[in-house]
Amino acid sequence: MLGYNKTIAEFYHDVIDGNIVSEITQKIKVGPSEQGAWQDAAIYMKNIFEKAKLPNDIEIGMELKLPIGSSRIDFLIAGLDSEMSKNLIIVELKRWSKVTKSHKENLVNADDTRYGKDALHPSYQAYTYKLSLESLNSVVHTEKMNVNSCSYLHNLRNDKDVKDTIYKDLLLKSPIFSANDNNELAEFIKKHVNKPCEKKILYEISNGVIKPSKMLIDSLKSELSNNPQFTLLEKQEVVYQNIISIIKDSYSDNKKHVIIVQGGAGTGKSVIAIKLMNYFIKNEKISYYITKNSAVRNVYSRRISGRNNEHLRTLFKSAIMISRGEQITDSHGNKKTVPIQNLYECLIVDEAHRLPERSKSGNILLGKDLIKEIIQASKKFAIFFIDEKQQVDIRDYATVENISDTAKSLKAIVHNNENLELISQFRVSGNDEFINFIDSMLYNKPVEPYYVNKDYDIRIFDDFKSWHSAIVEKIEQDSGKSRMLSGDIFPWVSKDARDAFDIEIDGIKLQWNKDSLFASDEEQRYRVGHIDTVQGLEFDYIGLIIGNDLLYSNENRITTDYTIHPTSAGHFRRHGRRNPLPEDLERIDLIIRNTYNVLLKRGIKGCYIYCVDASLREYLKSIIIY
Repeated sequence: MLGYNKTIAEFYHDVIDGNIVSEITQKIKVGPSEQGAWQDAAIYMKNIFEKAKLPNDIEIGMELKLPIGSSRIDFLIAGLDSEMSKNLIIVELKRWSKVTKSHKENLVNADDTRYGKDALHPSYQAYTYKLSLESLNSVVHTEKMNVNSCSYLHNLRNDKDVKDTIYKDLLLKSPIFSANDNNELAEFIKKHVNKPCEKKILYEISNGVIKPSKMLIDSLKSELSNNPQFTLLEKQEVVYQNIISIIKDSYSDNKKHVIIVQGGAGTGKSVIAIKLMNYFIKNEKISYYITKNSAVRNVYSRRISGRNNEHLRTLFKSAIMISRGEQITDSHGNKKTVPIQNLYECLIVDEAHRLPERSKSGNILLGKDLIKEIIQASKKFAIFFIDEKQQVDIRDYATVENISDTAKSLKAIVHNNENLELISQFRVSGNDEFINFIDSMLYNKPVEPYYVNKDYDIRIFDDFKSWHSAIVEKIEQDSGKSRMLSGDIFPWVSKDARDAFDIEIDGIKLQWNKDSLFASDEEQRYRVGHIDTVQGLEFDYIGLIIGNDLLYSNENRITTDYTIHPTSAGHFRRHGRRNPLPEDLERIDLIIRNTYNVLLKRGIKGCYIYCVDASLREYLKSIIIY
């Protein structure tokens, strides 16, 4: 849908007559604040067009809804350049008057945003819109349109931070213009659009078929076929083919199908998920890889897209995308949000065990039932990859039972059987003995001693300095493919005081990871990873600090102590609660065990352990035999 679509001459008249808002609100109902933004955008863009001396018959548009999701593009200009090539310009406008740079990738700090200080850099926002249209809009493909993006902060005078060198690569692809740059923006537009197209191209774009572009299909195929990390092994290939068989057979009916794939750590769930996404994309069907946590999503999207195929990153989405729903206007003109219905051919949910009952943006709960909303949003298939032993937060809600019950309530056909189970793990050097040993030890099952072999390097350290030296040596030898990890027992002081240290033991000072890119960011290789930034990922070697939230008692049992965790840690608290609930204490005990279960299984070649609790350290040394 396109909120406004006219020629520049008609646009000028509407601005002068004050008709812009009334024109758009015939199609889109919003509040006074957003209407004010439209009015400002129109006035400022009229000024830019006049500076550029653009022909009166060039086509412009406002408020174009993107093919997927509820986002809308602020302003568009379509036409020809001097070489007679078809061009589309996306302009993201902001009314911000004060913006500072952020240490977080592609973010800025803006005081006047509805989500608090953290906000997408406007040029990055515009750039994602460009990628979305290029990847999914059929008219953009067939018309061979060049899509250009930029941002315009018409109230901003102090623009030093938004143009900081940390945004250098971004601004080369999607420039930013402030109140100081009106002439430069006019020249940018005139460079790409200075003649009209023969037809109303924006109208056609707004009504274009949503399907993957050939470029997207070819890029994904190329990246996966040339990357050995995405080669399926043994049982993985069997399960993948079983899923493909279900998919092919299911097109003979008009039912929705929910497929549940169970598998422990390192069994290949993520690899199969991404291969399935490729299957749908190459068949020109809209499919997305979805997770709750950004860490695993960011790492896999970067492994696939690299530097040359950024369009592929548009295939990796947060579960929040589903919970935001769609905004509609009822017959009385009231605006409301409703669940997305039957929009995506297939939604593939990795790390499904981390799905909450409801998504959260900041302190705001979204939607009502995330599992239900995912299945509703799927046109034909919803595929969930799950391991209930990896639930590490009191708000982790999705289980095999919950997914099955929800699917059945929606009259979907559920596929959940042993042909869809991944049993063999391929992460810990294929060492099932170590995996079984960890499971028995953590959950107080009968424990057989683990005999260390040459295939997997596990060590228990008596002093922290020796542990630190050993894992740092591996980090430096393996080109940053190894990492330090820890249980969540240290306050995150460096979150606000960037030069402060979070962990100090025996004179060694360390910091927590600074963001979700920990696993792939070379600059963070000497920091310590947290459960939320490493779950679903793997490293050559890990050095793990087991905190004194995991203890060894005199009764030959592993026990837990949740009170050791910082009060700021949220894994044990339900939404809106300052403290854990008494009825949750049994589950909190399980969450601590699950957390270390996940952390201990991140290393492919080895695991170096330091235990804060001396009794646990001695116990592990007694049952790990060299």
